[in-house]
Amino acid sequence: MNIQIMKYADFSLDEIKGKFSFHRLESVDPVYCEEVAEFLDAKNTETRRKINHLERVSQMLTMTSKTLRDFNYENNQQLAEFARELYKDIRGE
Repeated sequence: MNIQIMKYADFSLDEIKGKFSFHRLESVDPVYCEEVAEFLDAKNTETRRKINHLERVSQMLTMTSKTLRDFNYENNQQLAEFARELYKDIRGE
C-alpha cells in the first residue's frame, strides 16, 4: 500500500527504495525522519514547480483556443502578450 501511494505521488521506484524504510513509529530514528522530511520538502517544491508550469500551459491552451474560436484583434493581442511573457519566463528574463 505504501509503495502504491508513493508511486501515485510521482516518486520513482529508485526514490522509494533509496529513501523509504517503512518502520513502525516507535522504532523510527529521528535522524532518519529529518532526512526523509527534507527529501519530501524538496519533492514538494519540485511538484509545485510542475503544477505552476502545467497551469501556465493550460492558460496558454485556453487562450489559444479562445482566440481561434473568436478571432479578433483584441484576443490576438492578448495571446501575443501572454506568449511574450511566457517566453521571457522560459528564458529567465
